Amino acid sequence: MLIYKLFLIYFVYGDLNVSSRRLKKPETFKLKRRILIQQNRRADQICYDIVGCFDVPHKLSPLKKGPESPSVLNTKFFLFRNDLKLSHPQRLYYEDNGLSLKQSKFNERENVKVIVHGFMGSWRDNGTLDGAQLYTQICKCNVILLDWERGAKGPHYANAAANTEIVGRQLGILLLHMINNGLNPRKIHIVGFSLGAHIAGCASELLKNNGFMIGRITGLDAASPLFRHSHIRDKSKKLDRSDALLVDAVHTDSSPFFTDGFGLLEPIGHVDFFPNGGFEQPGCYDKKASVVMSHLEKTITKETACSHLRAWELFKETLQIKVNKAPKCSFTAYKCRGGFEEYRQGECFASMTERFKSSLDISHRTDLGRMGDDVQGEGIMYLVTKDKYPFCGVQVHMSIFLTEAEQTLNGEVRCNIQQGNSSSNFKIFGTGIHKALYGLSVMDAVDLIQTGNVKGSFAYYPFIDGNDNGADVVRQVVLVHKVMLRDITGRSWSRCANDLQIQAQPIDLVLSPGSC
Repeated sequence: MLIYKLFLIYFVYGDLNVSSRRLKKPETFKLKRRILIQQNRRADQICYDIVGCFDVPHKLSPLKKGPESPSVLNTKFFLFRNDLKLSHPQRLYYEDNGLSLKQSKFNERENVKVIVHGFMGSWRDNGTLDGAQLYTQICKCNVILLDWERGAKGPHYANAAANTEIVGRQLGILLLHMINNGLNPRKIHIVGFSLGAHIAGCASELLKNNGFMIGRITGLDAASPLFRHSHIRDKSKKLDRSDALLVDAVHTDSSPFFTDGFGLLEPIGHVDFFPNGGFEQPGCYDKKASVVMSHLEKTITKETACSHLRAWELFKETLQIKVNKAPKCSFTAYKCRGGFEEYRQGECFASMTERFKSSLDISHRTDLGRMGDDVQGEGIMYLVTKDKYPFCGVQVHMSIFLTEAEQTLNGEVRCNIQQGNSSSNFKIFGTGIHKALYGLSVMDAVDLIQTGNVKGSFAYYPFIDGNDNGADVVRQVVLVHKVMLRDITGRSWSRCANDLQIQAQPIDLVLSPGSC
């Protein structure tokens, strides 16, 4: 990997492709654009050659200023293909009226995949390069890596947020050249992470203004700070469902509070996936008020943005599954009529019929979807993932049926399920009056298939609650008559026992296949 990256860096800054770097910009085209831009310029705008004019934010705006000059941003585009060496991508230019496209191996008859990094990112990041490499293995297509490292580096997040509009327009101009050369806009798929998702939206605006609608945009935890409300960033300057024939969004670091969560909470696509509810992801320990603590500057780390980065990791895994670099699996998602609260309480779970167990064919279901490159679904959808790579597994649902008609609980049931060489954990909250408790988790597909019985450890930990006299009044024991585990394919394991007591001292249970 080190040698590979050195080749890439040398290509960009060295002399491996001198001819492409010396392409001359058509002066007539540039002059016409400059005259047109100056004629349409307003007093409250800043204008640049080729890309046009941009509104200057009000002095009280948190954006502080408009986008930086193209000469400062130095935005680059790199073409990867399976008939090009990975160490020698071809450089494309948006400002040469399509000349570099014609001189490259770009094929207008094939699909186009564009990958756009986010704040403080670079096209040389391992994850971004991995995405390009995986796509060249999956399809015979044009893979474009957009590099806006200088515009994304900050030091202030607000500057990078302002730059998304001009970078999006640069991308839009390049895509317009492709379309003018014969590319069907339906074949364009932009994958944007964080601020990169809004760059995709801005690129779409330019194409829409020219009468073209692109095929698909995937927004991976589209950035929330400064994009949450329309009075800060207009709808045309961020990603929404009007920007492509299909807009699919993955939300992994949402929050109802502006001080926390790097990703948007509100749905923005034709289908919006909320893995693990869309908030803090398993295996991440995001600090509260992480947006404020990081100052949205160079103090952002993998730790403070762990859940935010998970969106890209999940999408990349779907590519790895297609080239067999990850266990065969599917990120199957489902709808919850009661929304997030129903999902949080574990009361929302889908089950495949026996007929579709093997293939997990969900084409006949409107309540099921699939997250990733082979996206499927509509509306808001939820799913569960594991806490580390590979994140995909068999989603499972735990039901704990209480002995009494109703029990008033104020605590948490913790369950550890052992299957094969791996384990899964459930945390099931019980606050208020319940007839049953439900929880969601995920298991390794291979181990679950090979295991007859499933072993589980159960414990109940009450929350401390004080009465007026200062004494603790809590229920210490949960009385259970049935425990059932089922997966999304309809298989189930259960254990029945009258007045089974679950308390702070863990008890071990063996769940047998089927319903007892």
